[in-house]
Amino acid sequence: MTEMYRFETANFTVVAMIEPDHDLDLSWDETGEVADKLERGVYEAFETKVAVYHGDTEIGADYLGGSVYENPRDFFKEHIGAKGKYGSYFRDMVRSAIAEARKNYKPAKPVKLRAAK
Repeated sequence: MTEMYRFETANFTVVAMIEPDHDLDLSWDETGEVADKLERGVYEAFETKVAVYHGDTEIGADYLGGSVYENPRDFFKEHIGAKGKYGSYFRDMVRSAIAEARKNYKPAKPVKLRAAK
C-alpha cells in the first residue's frame, strides 16, 4: 500500500493508503474509453483505505474501491478539504474509521476523547 495522507495526534494516527484495484467494475464505461486508458496506463484504478491507529494497533478503518484517476493524488486533492464542491468521500471515510475506532478502543488507562460533531 502507498501512503497518501497522514494526520497524527498525541494518541492516534489517521492514515490513508491506496493499492491497485484489480476487481474493478467498468459496467458504466459504455464507450470502452476508460478501459482502454487503464490498459494503456493513462488511468490508474485503486482502492483507498483510511485507518486509525493507536500505536501500531489498527482500531478502525474504512475502504473505498473502484476509483479511477490519471493520478491518485487528484482524488485526495479533490476530497481533502472539499467544501461541497465535489462532495467528500475522503471526509466520510475518515468519519467512519474514527467512529469504528471509538467503538473498538479500549484504553489501559483513560484517554479523553472529544465528542463527535
